[in-house]
Amino acid sequence: MRKISCDIVKDILPLYYDNVCSSDTKKIVEEHLSECDSCKDELNRIQVDIIIPKEAIEKNREDSNAIKNISSFWKRSKAKSFITGAIITAILFLLIFVGYIGLFNWNIISVSTDVVKITNVSELTDGRIAYHVELTDGYALNTIKFDMDKNGNFYLTPLRPVIKKKVQSLNGFENNYDFFDIKSQELNRDGAEIKALYFGTPKDNILIWKRGMNLPKASQEIEKMFDYE
Repeated sequence: MRKISCDIVKDILPLYYDNVCSSDTKKIVEEHLSECDSCKDELNRIQVDIIIPKEAIEKNREDSNAIKNISSFWKRSKAKSFITGAIITAILFLLIFVGYIGLFNWNIISVSTDVVKITNVSELTDGRIAYHVELTDGYALNTIKFDMDKNGNFYLTPLRPVIKKKVQSLNGFENNYDFFDIKSQELNRDGAEIKALYFGTPKDNILIWKRGMNLPKASQEIEKMFDYE
């Protein structure tokens, strides 16, 4: 049989390595390889190029999984960041809204007696105490809180929000006659005796009346003003 050339053997070495050639071809290649170092080296090169170590496969698989994990984590992080940002934004808007409402509407600041005038204190026929209150600083008075301490001191505390508003009406709490019904307030407090009446806070106040004080009788005009019959 004619001797086969190295070029032909090298052409069919991949088929030989994959075991897809005929038995006769396989026999010819093996006979040639037994005598030719060059073709043996070529076969070894094919083996190195084609065979991928198991460790490399596992490493590639791990690298692939790592990439997938990183991608998944990134997507989760982006979603989490978006949700967190949305929650923080909502909280900030809520705080701003509540703060705005609080600054303009929560009556938490007491009015200093430096801008308060109490005049025309008198006693109505039914025992109620009438008086005129005027705030001289030009700002509106939103509400008056009623409070009484354990010593029988009753406080009418004028309150405003942090941001004050200018007076809009001449007949509001800022410049008006009012009255205080001692008997009614004592009944509301389970009969606790009221010994003194103040306009302001326990630390900053104007005395309107105290027990034993002789008040002038109210004029007919004031009597008519508070006659609700």
